[in-house]
Amino acid sequence: MRLHRFHIQSPIEVGRELTISSPELISQLTKVFRMRVGDHLIVFNGTGFDYECKIDNINRRSTIVSNSVISLTVLDSQRNNFSQVQKLFLGAAVIKKDHFEWIVEKATELGVTDIVPIAAERSEKKALNEERLRKIAVEASEQSGRDTTPMVWPIMESESAVSLLKKENPGVKIFVFHTCIGQTSTEGESRSGEAGSDIRMFRSNLDTLHRSDLCTAVFIGPEGGWSPAEIGMFHREGAEVVCLGPQVLRAETAVVAALSVVVFG
Repeated sequence: MRLHRFHIQSPIEVGRELTISSPELISQLTKVFRMRVGDHLIVFNGTGFDYECKIDNINRRSTIVSNSVISLTVLDSQRNNFSQVQKLFLGAAVIKKDHFEWIVEKATELGVTDIVPIAAERSEKKALNEERLRKIAVEASEQSGRDTTPMVWPIMESESAVSLLKKENPGVKIFVFHTCIGQTSTEGESRSGEAGSDIRMFRSNLDTLHRSDLCTAVFIGPEGGWSPAEIGMFHREGAEVVCLGPQVLRAETAVVAALSVVVFG
Protein backbone atom coordinates (compact mmCIF):
# COMPACT_ATOMS: atom_id res chain seq x y z
CA MET A 1 0.00 0.00 0.00
CA ARG A 2 1.29 3.43 -0.89
CA LEU A 3 2.26 5.48 2.15
CA HIS A 4 1.03 9.03 2.61
CA ARG A 5 3.67 11.77 2.15
CA PHE A 6 4.02 14.93 4.21
CA HIS A 7 6.29 17.94 3.87
CA ILE A 8 8.08 19.23 6.97
CA GLN A 9 10.67 21.93 7.62
CA SER A 10 12.82 20.07 10.18
CA PRO A 11 16.13 18.27 9.54
CA ILE A 12 15.67 14.50 9.13
CA GLU A 13 18.19 11.76 9.97
CA VAL A 14 17.74 8.00 9.68
CA GLY A 15 17.70 6.25 13.05
CA ARG A 16 16.84 9.40 14.97
CA GLU A 17 13.58 10.52 16.54
CA LEU A 18 11.58 13.21 14.77
CA THR A 19 9.09 15.39 16.62
CA ILE A 20 6.09 17.00 14.92
CA SER A 21 4.47 19.91 16.72
CA SER A 22 2.74 21.72 13.86
CA PRO A 23 -0.97 21.87 14.81
CA GLU A 24 -2.00 21.83 11.16
CA LEU A 25 0.06 18.73 10.34
CA ILE A 26 -0.98 16.95 13.55
CA SER A 27 -4.63 17.60 12.71
CA GLN A 28 -4.05 16.26 9.19
CA LEU A 29 -2.38 13.10 10.49
CA THR A 30 -4.80 12.30 13.31
CA LYS A 31 -8.12 13.70 12.13
CA VAL A 32 -7.98 13.56 8.32
CA PHE A 33 -5.93 10.37 7.84
CA ARG A 34 -6.78 8.94 11.29
CA MET A 35 -3.24 7.68 11.87
CA ARG A 36 -2.36 5.83 15.05
CA VAL A 37 0.75 4.68 16.91
CA GLY A 38 2.58 2.10 14.78
CA ASP A 39 1.44 3.53 11.43
CA HIS A 40 4.05 4.31 8.77
CA LEU A 41 4.31 7.44 6.64
CA ILE A 42 6.75 9.30 4.39
CA VAL A 43 8.19 12.73 5.20
CA PHE A 44 10.41 14.96 3.05
CA ASN A 45 12.06 18.35 3.48
CA GLY A 46 13.48 19.29 0.09
CA THR A 47 16.85 17.53 0.41
CA GLY A 48 16.14 15.10 -2.43
CA PHE A 49 15.19 12.16 -0.19
CA ASP A 50 11.98 10.56 1.07
CA TYR A 51 12.13 9.22 4.64
CA GLU A 52 9.95 6.38 5.88
CA CYS A 53 8.89 6.90 9.50
CA LYS A 54 6.88 5.06 12.15
CA ILE A 55 4.65 6.81 14.65
CA ASP A 56 5.95 5.99 18.12
CA ASN A 57 3.81 8.25 20.24
CA ILE A 58 0.95 10.70 19.97
CA ASN A 59 1.13 12.87 23.07
CA ARG A 60 -2.23 14.56 23.44
CA ARG A 61 -1.52 16.98 26.24
CA SER A 62 -5.13 18.13 26.04
CA THR A 63 -8.05 18.02 23.65
CA ILE A 64 -6.53 21.05 21.90
CA VAL A 65 -4.50 19.99 18.87
CA SER A 66 -2.04 22.87 19.32
CA ASN A 67 -0.89 21.30 22.60
CA SER A 68 -0.17 17.91 21.04
CA VAL A 69 3.12 16.39 19.85
CA ILE A 70 3.74 13.37 17.60
CA SER A 71 7.00 11.41 17.91
CA LEU A 72 8.33 9.48 14.90
CA THR A 73 11.28 7.18 14.33
CA VAL A 74 13.00 7.66 10.98
CA LEU A 75 13.46 4.13 9.64
CA ASP A 76 14.88 4.50 6.15
CA SER A 77 15.63 6.95 3.34
CA GLN A 78 15.36 6.71 -0.42
CA ARG A 79 16.40 9.19 -3.09
CA ASN A 80 13.38 10.88 -4.58
CA ASN A 81 12.64 10.15 -8.24
CA PHE A 82 11.15 13.63 -8.78
CA SER A 83 14.14 15.79 -7.83
CA GLN A 84 14.35 19.24 -9.39
CA VAL A 85 17.42 19.86 -11.53
CA GLN A 86 16.23 22.92 -13.45
CA LYS A 87 14.57 26.14 -12.34
CA LEU A 88 11.20 26.49 -14.04
CA PHE A 89 9.18 29.67 -13.43
CA LEU A 90 5.52 30.12 -14.25
CA GLY A 91 4.19 33.65 -14.63
CA ALA A 92 0.41 33.17 -14.72
CA ALA A 93 -2.02 36.06 -15.06
CA VAL A 94 -4.42 36.35 -12.14
CA ILE A 95 -7.82 34.85 -12.93
CA LYS A 96 -10.79 33.70 -10.81
CA LYS A 97 -9.75 32.32 -7.42
CA ASP A 98 -10.71 28.67 -7.88
CA HIS A 99 -9.25 28.58 -11.40
CA PHE A 100 -5.95 30.04 -10.23
CA GLU A 101 -5.81 27.54 -7.36
CA TRP A 102 -6.20 24.79 -9.96
CA ILE A 103 -3.28 26.34 -11.90
CA VAL A 104 -1.09 26.21 -8.77
CA GLU A 105 -1.98 22.56 -8.19
CA LYS A 106 -1.27 21.45 -11.77
CA ALA A 107 1.87 23.57 -12.14
CA THR A 108 3.22 21.97 -8.96
CA GLU A 109 2.51 18.50 -10.33
CA LEU A 110 4.38 19.41 -13.53
CA GLY A 111 7.51 20.46 -11.65
CA VAL A 112 7.37 24.26 -11.62
CA THR A 113 9.79 25.66 -9.03
CA ASP A 114 8.37 29.20 -8.79
CA ILE A 115 4.81 30.46 -9.39
CA VAL A 116 4.43 34.17 -10.04
CA PRO A 117 0.84 35.55 -10.09
CA ILE A 118 0.79 38.33 -12.69
CA ALA A 119 -1.52 41.34 -12.49
CA ALA A 120 -1.95 41.63 -16.25
CA GLU A 121 -3.65 44.60 -17.90
CA ARG A 122 -6.63 42.41 -18.83
CA SER A 123 -6.85 40.49 -15.55
CA GLU A 124 -10.36 40.72 -14.13
CA LYS A 125 -9.09 39.99 -10.61
CA LYS A 126 -6.17 41.70 -8.90
CA ALA A 127 -6.01 39.83 -5.57
CA LEU A 128 -5.45 36.28 -4.35
CA ASN A 129 -5.10 34.47 -1.02
CA GLU A 130 -1.36 33.85 -1.19
CA GLU A 131 -1.27 31.78 2.01
CA ARG A 132 -3.90 29.41 0.64
CA LEU A 133 -1.97 29.12 -2.64
CA ARG A 134 1.15 28.09 -0.72
CA LYS A 135 -0.85 25.46 1.16
CA ILE A 136 -2.19 24.08 -2.13
CA ALA A 137 1.37 23.95 -3.51
CA VAL A 138 2.52 21.94 -0.46
CA GLU A 139 -0.38 19.50 -0.74
CA ALA A 140 0.22 19.04 -4.49
CA SER A 141 3.91 18.36 -3.80
CA GLU A 142 2.98 15.72 -1.25
CA GLN A 143 0.51 14.08 -3.63
CA SER A 144 2.69 14.15 -6.75
CA GLY A 145 5.79 12.71 -5.10
CA ARG A 146 8.15 15.63 -5.77
CA ASP A 147 10.88 16.44 -3.27
CA THR A 148 10.41 20.22 -3.09
CA THR A 149 7.53 22.64 -2.86
CA PRO A 150 7.35 25.57 -5.31
CA MET A 151 7.76 29.12 -4.10
CA VAL A 152 4.61 31.22 -4.58
CA TRP A 153 5.57 34.85 -5.21
CA PRO A 154 3.49 37.90 -4.32
CA ILE A 155 1.36 39.34 -7.13
CA MET A 156 3.29 41.65 -9.44
CA GLU A 157 2.99 43.24 -12.86
CA SER A 158 4.52 41.46 -15.84
CA GLU A 159 7.33 43.97 -16.40
CA SER A 160 8.37 43.85 -12.73
CA ALA A 161 8.34 40.04 -12.80
CA VAL A 162 10.53 39.91 -15.91
CA SER A 163 12.95 42.47 -14.46
CA LEU A 164 13.28 40.53 -11.19
CA LEU A 165 13.66 37.20 -12.99
CA LYS A 166 16.48 38.52 -15.15
CA LYS A 167 18.21 40.12 -12.17
CA GLU A 168 18.14 36.98 -10.02
CA ASN A 169 18.67 34.49 -12.88
CA PRO A 170 21.03 35.90 -15.53
CA GLY A 171 20.57 34.03 -18.80
CA VAL A 172 16.99 32.98 -18.04
CA LYS A 173 15.07 31.90 -21.14
CA ILE A 174 11.64 33.57 -21.16
CA PHE A 175 8.78 32.23 -23.26
CA VAL A 176 5.45 34.01 -23.58
CA PHE A 177 2.60 31.82 -24.84
CA HIS A 178 -0.48 33.22 -26.58
CA THR A 179 -3.08 32.35 -29.20
CA CYS A 180 -2.66 33.51 -32.79
CA ILE A 181 -6.11 34.96 -33.42
CA GLY A 182 -6.33 38.73 -33.22
CA GLN A 183 -2.87 39.20 -31.71
CA THR A 184 -1.11 42.48 -32.25
CA SER A 185 2.47 42.93 -33.34
CA THR A 186 4.99 45.18 -31.65
CA GLU A 187 4.14 47.90 -34.20
CA GLY A 188 0.49 47.76 -33.14
CA GLU A 189 -0.84 46.21 -36.36
CA SER A 190 -3.12 43.19 -36.06
CA ARG A 191 -1.44 40.23 -37.78
CA SER A 192 -2.92 36.80 -37.26
CA GLY A 193 -0.14 34.44 -36.21
CA GLU A 194 2.80 36.80 -36.92
CA ALA A 195 3.39 38.17 -33.42
CA GLY A 196 5.29 35.10 -32.27
CA SER A 197 7.13 31.97 -33.32
CA ASP A 198 5.25 28.82 -34.20
CA ILE A 199 4.91 26.06 -31.59
CA ARG A 200 6.66 23.66 -34.00
CA MET A 201 9.73 25.90 -34.12
CA PHE A 202 9.65 26.10 -30.33
CA ARG A 203 9.57 22.31 -30.02
CA SER A 204 12.68 22.03 -32.22
CA ASN A 205 14.67 23.98 -29.62
CA LEU A 206 13.58 21.94 -26.59
CA ASP A 207 16.88 20.06 -26.28
CA THR A 208 18.55 23.32 -25.30
CA LEU A 209 15.83 24.05 -22.74
CA HIS A 210 16.36 20.74 -20.97
CA ARG A 211 19.95 21.52 -20.00
CA SER A 212 20.10 21.52 -16.22
CA ASP A 213 22.16 24.71 -16.08
CA LEU A 214 19.45 26.79 -17.73
CA CYS A 215 16.57 28.59 -16.05
CA THR A 216 13.30 28.73 -17.98
CA ALA A 217 10.31 31.02 -17.46
CA VAL A 218 6.86 30.54 -19.00
CA PHE A 219 4.32 33.38 -19.07
CA ILE A 220 0.60 32.80 -19.69
CA GLY A 221 -1.87 35.67 -20.04
CA PRO A 222 -5.46 36.10 -18.84
CA GLU A 223 -8.65 35.14 -20.69
CA GLY A 224 -8.43 38.24 -22.86
CA GLY A 225 -4.80 37.61 -23.74
CA TRP A 226 -1.79 39.86 -23.33
CA SER A 227 -2.28 43.49 -24.29
CA PRO A 228 -0.25 44.97 -27.21
CA ALA A 229 1.79 46.94 -24.67
CA GLU A 230 2.64 43.78 -22.73
CA ILE A 231 3.60 41.89 -25.89
CA GLY A 232 5.82 44.83 -26.84
CA MET A 233 7.48 44.76 -23.42
CA PHE A 234 8.18 41.03 -23.68
CA HIS A 235 9.81 41.56 -27.09
CA ARG A 236 11.98 44.39 -25.76
CA GLU A 237 13.11 42.20 -22.89
CA GLY A 238 14.25 39.49 -25.29
CA ALA A 239 11.48 37.01 -24.57
CA GLU A 240 10.34 34.57 -27.23
CA VAL A 241 6.62 34.97 -27.93
CA VAL A 242 5.21 31.59 -28.93
CA CYS A 243 1.92 30.92 -30.68
CA LEU A 244 0.05 28.04 -29.02
CA GLY A 245 -2.31 27.75 -31.99
CA PRO A 246 -5.40 29.34 -33.54
CA GLN A 247 -7.82 27.91 -30.97
CA VAL A 248 -8.85 30.07 -28.04
CA LEU A 249 -7.88 28.36 -24.77
CA ARG A 250 -8.97 29.09 -21.25
CA ALA A 251 -6.08 30.50 -19.22
CA GLU A 252 -5.76 27.39 -17.06
CA THR A 253 -5.82 25.13 -20.14
CA ALA A 254 -3.06 27.22 -21.73
CA VAL A 255 -0.91 26.81 -18.58
CA VAL A 256 -1.09 23.01 -18.73
CA ALA A 257 -0.57 22.96 -22.52
CA ALA A 258 2.48 25.25 -22.41
CA LEU A 259 4.10 23.60 -19.39
CA SER A 260 3.57 20.15 -20.92
CA VAL A 261 5.46 21.24 -24.02
CA VAL A 262 8.34 22.57 -21.91
CA VAL A 263 8.49 19.64 -19.45
CA PHE A 264 7.78 16.69 -21.74
CA GLY A 265 8.73 18.07 -25.16
